[in-house]
Amino acid sequence: MADVIKVDVADPSKQTSDIIGPTSDAATAQMSELSKKCYWNNVEYRLGTKVISEGHRYECSFGRWIPLD
Repeated sequence: MADVIKVDVADPSKQTSDIIGPTSDAATAQMSELSKKCYWNNVEYRLGTKVISEGHRYECSFGRWIPLD
């Protein structure tokens, strides 16, 4: 799990990108979303970054967090 960044619980007073449900492999993104970054407690993360909070893992995907477990 060395490639996963440990983060604090999302603080509602800070900017955190939406967490959405799992997506299928066939999911698509609009071109305007390809460069969107994710935020967790005001910290910016790039596409593909994985974080863990309270035992739950998430991956940054086009400006949103996708649960991995």
